[in-house]
Amino acid sequence: MPTERVSGPLPQQIADQLRARIEDQVYPLGEKLPSQRALAEEFGVARETIKGALARLESEGFIKTRQGARSEVTRAGAGSAAGEEADEASVVRTRQILTDARQADPDVNSLESVIKRAFLEKEVTLDAYSLTTESLGRHLVGQLDAVERGELRPDSVTLRLLVPSGDFQPAYPAAVDQSDTGPFERWRRSVEVHLSALKQKVMILREKSDVTTEVRLEIKRVEVTPTIKLYILNDVTLLFGVYALAPRNMILDDDSVVLALDVLGLQSNLFYHSATDDETQGSLYLTEFQAMFDGLWKHAHGMLRIYPPA
Repeated sequence: MPTERVSGPLPQQIADQLRARIEDQVYPLGEKLPSQRALAEEFGVARETIKGALARLESEGFIKTRQGARSEVTRAGAGSAAGEEADEASVVRTRQILTDARQADPDVNSLESVIKRAFLEKEVTLDAYSLTTESLGRHLVGQLDAVERGELRPDSVTLRLLVPSGDFQPAYPAAVDQSDTGPFERWRRSVEVHLSALKQKVMILREKSDVTTEVRLEIKRVEVTPTIKLYILNDVTLLFGVYALAPRNMILDDDSVVLALDVLGLQSNLFYHSATDDETQGSLYLTEFQAMFDGLWKHAHGMLRIYPPA
């Protein structure tokens, strides 16, 4: 399996890649990860570095590690009782894609699947509002890679992303001890890494003479902490999820551990609605969420950047 190029501290780099594989079900729920030795050989690092990466994933609830055994993908844990402090695994639950139509295959309306279908159209549009762009950015870069290879040829791709400003500390993630800025710095680094990858891909496409697709990326960094994640594609498809806030132990880039208030991101439920489905209220949901997005886009204080620059 090829190893992706990323930036940041080595344990965090490897944790990011393994987390992406878990989300993409390369390592599905209940499956064991490769051994520490195998991972060390794949990534070309020492086993201690792999242990640091696995510790990060365990602190986020993605895996469970037992002495002498390979780590197992969990992504699920029983919630704490009211008033109890959540441990590092208990805030994570199995991600679901929910729809009024109750699709037999929930993955048919996953974020990845919906984005892939959207890129089959001649005019591709996406409005997105989230705390980070981790999973979204990866799926978009994958589709833009296909555009670069000539496998997809939409006439235009217009992306509008609403993300919290890195100039102020959002309500979460945040250390319980408010004097500790470690979780904020970790969040800010993650956002910049994923936005930079997307911006770089857009600039690469601009330079390629054989790519006829007009790609426009607009990023507005706003002074608002999202309570939901929201995706509207091609004016007809809506995915949204609710961020659930809970305390958990967070491993920072320097390997220190801090008790932080954080939200379910990759593991949060996503609700699917389509404006073309007459048997649901999809059109109403889409209209209301589009109005919310447009209001923030037009009126929320923040900085707008457009790529490629005019």
